[in-house]
Amino acid sequence: MEFDRFFWYLMGIEPRIQFTLEREKNGILPFMDIHICRKNDRLVTKVYRKETHTNRYLNWKSNHSKSFLLGIIKGQTHRAHYFCDLKEDLLEELSFLKDVFVMNGYPLHLVQGVINKSWEKETIKTILKENPLPENDQKKKGYYDILHAPYIQGFTENLQKKLRRFNVGMVHKKGDTIKQIICHTKQKVPKMQQKNRVYRFDCRECKSWYIGETGQKMEKRTYQHQNDVKNGRETNAIFMHLQEHKDHYIQWQEVSYLEHEEDWKKRKIKEALFINAMDSKEIMNLEKGFEINPCWNEFNPHIRYIAQKKGKS
Repeated sequence: MEFDRFFWYLMGIEPRIQFTLEREKNGILPFMDIHICRKNDRLVTKVYRKETHTNRYLNWKSNHSKSFLLGIIKGQTHRAHYFCDLKEDLLEELSFLKDVFVMNGYPLHLVQGVINKSWEKETIKTILKENPLPENDQKKKGYYDILHAPYIQGFTENLQKKLRRFNVGMVHKKGDTIKQIICHTKQKVPKMQQKNRVYRFDCRECKSWYIGETGQKMEKRTYQHQNDVKNGRETNAIFMHLQEHKDHYIQWQEVSYLEHEEDWKKRKIKEALFINAMDSKEIMNLEKGFEINPCWNEFNPHIRYIAQKKGKS
């Protein structure tokens, strides 16, 4: 067959890249998560699972928010409605999901409630897809700001409710795993070649700091500071410090990293937090940096402790 010839031709191009082949059996072909069945002159689909599927999902008692856990059920029920063409296949899949989630510790009334509500939601989605509302009639939903924070059972749920009043959403940030703490498989980047950092330079004589941030390699940012000092740029806080104290010396090669942050705005905020946490006599900075809410002042002792600890490391 031409198809078989083409398949073996692909297999022979690069021995390290091997393809698998699924053939239709009794009019049935599994493809990704879809079970495709040939019936007369049309194709009928439903949800497909491998025989090795364990039916294990996040347990209800695991350390995750209830909204996240319920989202797993909603995702699976949506997949059932989306993939199942025949009503009997859909009912069978929803019944199977109910048993599976109860087996994973989910309360029966919550699982049944999500499944019951899914009928109405999926029907509305289908109607809107076929007959979309005019752009002016579409309600815009969402939050002005999003808070990223680790999930703490009991505390996070209450915080989410309070933040909702101010139109602030919350995304649960995953904490460090044992693997991330112990395993360091990436090649270590030399200190002056690192970038996306909130950093500090120390004065050797008076021990005052300059706190800054950069998305560039530290080597290049250090050169820019040294060039500003050499050219006497008065907008540079380090130059102004050395101008006032002629016998002082900046320890350029002993830069300390306070934070690693790739997002520019978040990096600016972190820089400002460190600057605002320090006493004005301890730092050289001429400006406070990014404007932050005064509520962060409550954390100044903790931020100052982090800055001092990382400066010694």
